[in-house]
Amino acid sequence: LFCLKENSPIGNFSSYSMTIVMAALAMIMMLQMHLVFSQDTADSCEDISALQLSSQKADCEWRLADQAGPSCKTICDAVSKVCDPQEQKDLNAVDMNTQIVILTNFTCAVGPILKDIDTTPHINRLGVCEIAAQGASSACNLGGNVRRLCCCVKSGQVDNDPHIHTLRGAHYTLLKSGNFLAWSFSKDPVHWQLLAAYSGARSRFTTQSLLLLEKQSGQTLEMTADDCVWQTKTENGWRKVQPELLLQGAASLEVQEVHKVTADPLNLESAMVLQIPEEFPGSGVSGVRKVARLLTHCSPKKYLNFKVKMFETEDLDFVGGELGSAPRKSHLSLFSAKLNSMVMQTDTEFQVGSWASLGGSEAAADFLKLKQEAGM
Repeated sequence: LFCLKENSPIGNFSSYSMTIVMAALAMIMMLQMHLVFSQDTADSCEDISALQLSSQKADCEWRLADQAGPSCKTICDAVSKVCDPQEQKDLNAVDMNTQIVILTNFTCAVGPILKDIDTTPHINRLGVCEIAAQGASSACNLGGNVRRLCCCVKSGQVDNDPHIHTLRGAHYTLLKSGNFLAWSFSKDPVHWQLLAAYSGARSRFTTQSLLLLEKQSGQTLEMTADDCVWQTKTENGWRKVQPELLLQGAASLEVQEVHKVTADPLNLESAMVLQIPEEFPGSGVSGVRKVARLLTHCSPKKYLNFKVKMFETEDLDFVGGELGSAPRKSHLSLFSAKLNSMVMQTDTEFQVGSWASLGGSEAAADFLKLKQEAGM
């Protein structure tokens, strides 16, 4: 494994070389991929040990800080990835001990033991390995006098005039306002769509609204950057979403957290898991299976960022939209001091109709009309 720095000989390569490297990494690590909208990542590679464990979920690269202090956000930012708090929270004692052995050549002095501490999993100052108990958050932004063990997952990013990295290795900049199909998952009996509304040039083409639809059942959720509140459509109108399980037809949506205040008090985090029904062969038992996790960070009155994580590699065959697009053979490429090569696309094939016609609320449609038509 290696870290790409923007000004290093490796980090400063062309889009074509990037595509080749990303393809190689995908084959070597067998990573699941996802889309994320976020700010610039740090380029430091210090104080971190790294190893991809084949025994763990394919998209999780576990990294251990060499000393106390760094948060998992800092650790994952260093390799242009993002921290996954749910994977960290789900880590069990056997797997943590295995990772510590491989990363350090030593076993845990004591433990791992369960602790209601939000920086778990970590090694504390006494050398004791601790994993997350039920009440611990495993939040990405926390550091302290422990060595954090972090799950870093591959990320794409959209920064201002959004730089989009897709599931299939495409990297481009979208310079067009409007409503777009950002992601879709179509596999009987569900058809999920995630629609994104991008603002005009005055707001630097940032994301201003999301609309999550399940087309078969009509399940509909919406968020705008105006208030950063997730709402769901009911027979009696729109209502705010709480941590809950939303069931409608075959669609199952587990809302894990909503409007959580992060280290930045102006940045609200929400997370939900999209699930589909599944029968277990030979057992006569049916249940649900996780397909994707949608994570949003939203700054009220400014913009929102989002990430979609796929749980299973085989499900990528059913993904469409901007997230599912492949690199194109011909494109307009402009020089950028920051990115070296900036590929420009308009994503016309993914552009969709008006917000109201798609199922969005009247209030959101009015908000977006102002942002998009006025170029804001």
